[in-house]
Amino acid sequence: MVIKQQNSLRIFILCAMAVCLNVILGSIVTFTHIPFLFLDALGTIFISVNFKMRYGILTGLCTNLLLGVIHGPLALPFGLVSVVIAITANLCAKNGFTYYQAIITGVLLVLIGSLASAPIRLLLYGGFGGLQKSVTDLLVFSLRASGKKMITAAYWGAVTDGIFDKIISCLLISWINSRSQTQRLLASFYYEGDCNEWPKENS
Repeated sequence: MVIKQQNSLRIFILCAMAVCLNVILGSIVTFTHIPFLFLDALGTIFISVNFKMRYGILTGLCTNLLLGVIHGPLALPFGLVSVVIAITANLCAKNGFTYYQAIITGVLLVLIGSLASAPIRLLLYGGFGGLQKSVTDLLVFSLRASGKKMITAAYWGAVTDGIFDKIISCLLISWINSRSQTQRLLASFYYEGDCNEWPKENS
């Protein structure tokens, strides 16, 4: 029982570190205005890929709570998107997380996650990317002008915004998981039953 509690505490510490990573990287990318890149779900994906689903969900929700404190309450509704990302990444990584699986997961994350983010974007920003103008706003305008419904335009705008970010984030996690240091770290959790089906060599 004591070992199990210590193990859970160690995972919660990793979750807290992942939340900080999300917020720091996401804030840096936001302030530097790098297009098509956010990196604010990198920690969530890492936890979700390697540990039980509940830890990924916790990491995602706490990230949005902290972003809400730092950047304002408009970040809070996107906690739903973080939950979807955590669930999807966890399910996709049940049998390992190779580079190929990472690419597929990245595509699924944006396609499924955009189903959650599109209505939020529509409600908060009229279907566009946010308070700041982005390249994908032109796509939303074009789709709307062609007769598409605003929710459809918002969905494809969200997909275009996030596709490269999610694929890059998943590939980074696959690379991190392939490092011997990470494998040694996760192995200590694996035998306590808190990890996904792991460890496996990535290729």
